[in-house]
Amino acid sequence: FAAHLDARGQFDDPRDDLGALGRRYLDYAHRHPLEYRLMFSTPWPASAAHPDLVRDAAHAFDILRRVLRRVHGDAPQQQALVDLDALYIWSAMHGLAGVMTGNCIGQLDLAPGVLDQATLHVMSRIGSGLAAPEAAP
Repeated sequence: FAAHLDARGQFDDPRDDLGALGRRYLDYAHRHPLEYRLMFSTPWPASAAHPDLVRDAAHAFDILRRVLRRVHGDAPQQQALVDLDALYIWSAMHGLAGVMTGNCIGQLDLAPGVLDQATLHVMSRIGSGLAAPEAAP
């Protein structure tokens, strides 16, 4: 999974890089639905017994963090915002991947073309959320 994300290429504009990362995430879920479900829907084994698993999982999440540091800056005070946005984006993409590869999507009676637009719509909303000014605590 991490290698699949790494293979997206690199973009000068971090928002283009973020879009490519999102597409690769969904592409992996689509191409490897059983592995994707196994990774995200089963309990983790003991970390000490599987250090490569922990390393690869952290690497996949850190790919997203690195892109977000390019968006927000790398100052230590930005780390919480980077982590929050990483969780926000991961949750949105994970939810979309689950819906798009799930069994019930065909039973929802969606308007024509909605599934074709869903990925761009979600990614556009993520971009809008990142561009919005931060709310006061």
